[in-house]
Amino acid sequence: MDYIAIVDLGSQYTHLIHKRLTYMSVNSILTPEFDQNVYNAKAVIVSGSPLSALRDDIKEIEENVYNIINMGKPLLGICFGHQLLSLMFGGKIINNPEYGRTKIYLKKRNELLYNLDNIEEVWMSHGDCVNEAGDAEVNAVSERGCISAIKIPNVNVFGVQFHPEVSHTRKGELILKNFARLSGFAINEISINEKVSNYYANELYDIKSMYKGGKVVSAVSGGIDSTVATYIVMKAIGSKNVISVLIDHGLFRENEVDEAIKNLNKIGINPIYINASNDFITRLEGVESCEERRKIIGELFAEKLNKIITEEAASYLIQGTTYPDVIESGKTKHSQKIKSHHNVGGIPKWFDVQLIEPLKGLYKDEIRELGSILGIPKEILSRHPFPGPGLAVRIIGKFTNEKLDLLRKADKIVSDELKSRGIYNSLWQSVVSISESWVGVKGDEREEGYIINVRLVTSNDGMTADYYLPSNDVVDDISHRITNEVKKITAVSFITSTKPPATIEPC
Repeated sequence: MDYIAIVDLGSQYTHLIHKRLTYMSVNSILTPEFDQNVYNAKAVIVSGSPLSALRDDIKEIEENVYNIINMGKPLLGICFGHQLLSLMFGGKIINNPEYGRTKIYLKKRNELLYNLDNIEEVWMSHGDCVNEAGDAEVNAVSERGCISAIKIPNVNVFGVQFHPEVSHTRKGELILKNFARLSGFAINEISINEKVSNYYANELYDIKSMYKGGKVVSAVSGGIDSTVATYIVMKAIGSKNVISVLIDHGLFRENEVDEAIKNLNKIGINPIYINASNDFITRLEGVESCEERRKIIGELFAEKLNKIITEEAASYLIQGTTYPDVIESGKTKHSQKIKSHHNVGGIPKWFDVQLIEPLKGLYKDEIRELGSILGIPKEILSRHPFPGPGLAVRIIGKFTNEKLDLLRKADKIVSDELKSRGIYNSLWQSVVSISESWVGVKGDEREEGYIINVRLVTSNDGMTADYYLPSNDVVDDISHRITNEVKKITAVSFITSTKPPATIEPC
């Protein structure tokens, strides 16, 4: 079987290359090593990485890239891969970071850049920048002067500084198609429905194969991930074998628990309700580090779930882990941890139960499609992503119950305003956070209060995101309502940063 080998050197976006190629019906494999699978591939893509091409400990990577080039295989270096190729062929690198939306100017087209315009909008995420290409041909330069695309003469070896795999690079899909074609692959595009339907069929088979009987526990929140994951397992092994549990950690949004239970009941998920809010909030009081909060919440969740598992003599736990959760928790060889997700990095080591994670190969857009195939109501599928630790990771500075209460009220105002104006469903996510402090004047008196930060973003899969800034009247109304209706809020800000450099959630 012919395939493209994608060498995963730790980029947050590497899996998106595989995803893009899958939708073109181009076979590809992901590997963290330059193993035999790479040497047997028809073509190779070297991903981005948190590594620097200037480090001394990447000689082994460099040697393998030389070997592949000498074998005559087409090769595409992305970000780190681009920088490495430049250095290998006599180029130079300086520190000149570029993040998010960036314009590049094409100097010379080749097979990789076929059908691109003279000026293109791409997505950058790098600290080092190629400023001299050496023997390589310069094909594009960025608005900040970085060499953004190169070709090595006389071979099908290319480098691009930007990330063609992310949706925010406008012609990124075309670039990957061009690389696949010049590598000898035919393009046969498939729909998200077809891809997800195949994934679902395979997952049903895998769950049935691994399940050896007994009870299965699932922690549900009413969100997309946990709902779809639970529903799939119920389909695979029967609803009578699945015990769903909704643990109220006191960190949900206003009225969220009641709405979640109502929506879950519609599709036959009837969770055991456990009110543990006092336990969670007491443990979190005064904790400043968001990473520590995630660990605390993961530990407490495990304790509560372990009690149910023990009582029911269950052998399995369902988790709605998605692929971005795995990536951001630093679970691939070269990747760095951005934050622990409660269902990946937050699970304590003592928690010994077999996991069923039917969504860990999917992104949010694919999970929504899968939910639609399964007939899950739109009320659930249209909900914005919400972190497992809830509002606890939207409180900047020390966690206090006062901040939590104020944040919950402000979040409700933002959500109501967005929904009433028809904006909510066009967004990937609306993230409302609270930080301190801002001196205000209320009733002719000084008041030192808190800042409410509103972050509205658009995205396809959550791996990259662009900010959304509503019209002035919407901004005014949200700000006016929050400062008037929520005590101790003295300022409202709207965050206008892309991902990268900012993450979607504040911490």
